[in-house]
Amino acid sequence: MADLRCLDSHLHLQDPRLAAIRDDVLDRAAAVGVVRMFCNATTEADWPEVLRLASASPAVLPFLGIHPWHAHTASADWEKRLAAILETTRCGIGEIGLDGKCLVPLERQEEIFVRHLQLAIRFGRPLSLHCLGCWGRLLELLEHQAKVAALPPFMIHSFSGSREIMHRLVRIGGRISFSAGLADRRRERLRRVFIETPLDRILLETDAPDQLPPALRTAATTPPVNEPANILPLYREAAELRHINLQDFTHRIWNNGTIYADSLLPR
Repeated sequence: MADLRCLDSHLHLQDPRLAAIRDDVLDRAAAVGVVRMFCNATTEADWPEVLRLASASPAVLPFLGIHPWHAHTASADWEKRLAAILETTRCGIGEIGLDGKCLVPLERQEEIFVRHLQLAIRFGRPLSLHCLGCWGRLLELLEHQAKVAALPPFMIHSFSGSREIMHRLVRIGGRISFSAGLADRRRERLRRVFIETPLDRILLETDAPDQLPPALRTAATTPPVNEPANILPLYREAAELRHINLQDFTHRIWNNGTIYADSLLPR
């Protein structure tokens, strides 16, 4: 598969768990054809490192934002700081969103999310969104904005919602990114949603260093964290589910990601 160009649509290369092996991780990704990675910050402290990684490797496209888990840590001037970076740097906005299962009050999460969304619209930047247990509210916010003005390109990373949620997101222009759970044959509902998702709206991701596929957790030669090279079995599984030749399917996913990459390249 090394002769194919693969996209990993969501990961966190700046994570400290990858620090000691990052060069090897990038080399292994390139060796198997993973040559474009959307690297997402989760806190303000991440922003410089995400930008440094993107500057060092043309395969890495940066997304800056504050994850809902860390919304309570946002500094008083975070929005001004991010706007200043967006003025001079080609980067997306992410990972942002809403999470009903974390301890940060939803009011604070929503405030931070809406301000990120406004920045994305202002600067015309793509979004990488997180959602867990807040689908109704997330859809309300996005659908309301879509009535006011066109949304920028956005993806829902590691999608776990229903077919109804998927269709509502697609109707307002969203892309749906699936992670390792898709390869778990016990997750029948998720696999059915994937099969029903329009082919031109599908993306695939590792969410590295998280979501290490179960089949790799006991492999002695695999680090105890996920990495982009591990996306290959997911591409194979996804192609089989859609009954599409692997090369054709990989090409389609690459094209699906260009709506994000084209707004960030050249940097």
